Amino acid sequence: MNKKFFYSLLVYFFLVTPLYAQEELEDNIQYEKNTQEDNIPFEENTQEENTPFEENIPYMPYEESEKENTAYIESFGNKFTLRLSAYISSLNFEQMYNNTEKTYTANNPLEIGFGILYGNFGIEFRQQTSFLYDSDYKKTQTQEGQFSYYARKAVFEIQIKDYKGFHSGSDDYSDLHLQLAGIFGQYIWNNEKFSWPAAFGLGEKQLRSAGSLLLGGSIFYMMSEGNLPEEYKKKHMLVIPNIGYTYTWVYKSNLFLTLSPAIGIGMAHEMSESKNYLAVSFPFHGAVGYHWGDISFMISYNFLIFSIALEDTKENTNEDSFISTILQCSVAKRF
Repeated sequence: MNKKFFYSLLVYFFLVTPLYAQEELEDNIQYEKNTQEDNIPFEENTQEENTPFEENIPYMPYEESEKENTAYIESFGNKFTLRLSAYISSLNFEQMYNNTEKTYTANNPLEIGFGILYGNFGIEFRQQTSFLYDSDYKKTQTQEGQFSYYARKAVFEIQIKDYKGFHSGSDDYSDLHLQLAGIFGQYIWNNEKFSWPAAFGLGEKQLRSAGSLLLGGSIFYMMSEGNLPEEYKKKHMLVIPNIGYTYTWVYKSNLFLTLSPAIGIGMAHEMSESKNYLAVSFPFHGAVGYHWGDISFMISYNFLIFSIALEDTKENTNEDSFISTILQCSVAKRF
């Protein structure tokens, strides 16, 4: 992976995302201050004009907290959702050995996905079409599936990717077989005001702009095989904790934009050699959507990098990198 690109991601994460956090903190402080000021006259009048009947009315803090939550998040009240999606994706597998870099690119056509969501659970399958791929190269054979759990406090995604058939930027075709399977999860710190299901599951509605710190990680198995030199054939088990920040901007309650960058540093265990290496990841989720009654429209962009530093010395730089991008256009109908 290009080092300049790596450093630019670090600068973005540590300099830009704290600005969003500061903006959200200031908005929340101002909102709570206004709420307190609005409640003071009401409480004073209530004490002055209290009647025996009013004294018997119990204080209900739970309902008050629910009112504060519903100022930011609204549930559609539907348990069942069908989602139809179109995917344009790219996948690069980069290997650098002895300072020589080799890039394998998948030739993916347009994919159609069908998803079913029930409550917080969702499952989706994709099928290749014969459109939007480079006819100068052989088409990559892919099999992909995803199982998701989007709750208010935590989100989990189980992903399975199987790619066979890559090209290296010329007529050189490789039967490289790449498999990636694992789980990605994050805890939503500010879950009372920010909703991940509203941004990416379309099961809820974000009413006011809000954001949250994200804490989580990923565990993935990555395997590369095919007509490759032995040193290029790898089986990695990656364990990478991550930290991130997510924010949703809401315009007139129905239109929203969500950005969610994260960064992770962990370990990659090379299973055939039984060696451990440093691994970094950069997961990014972004979405823009619009709600129209029981129907929602969404365009999302997912970006993921896994980079494994096998050796980094003055003489040699050896690393494996997995770079995936997915552009998704979806329409969802709630029942």
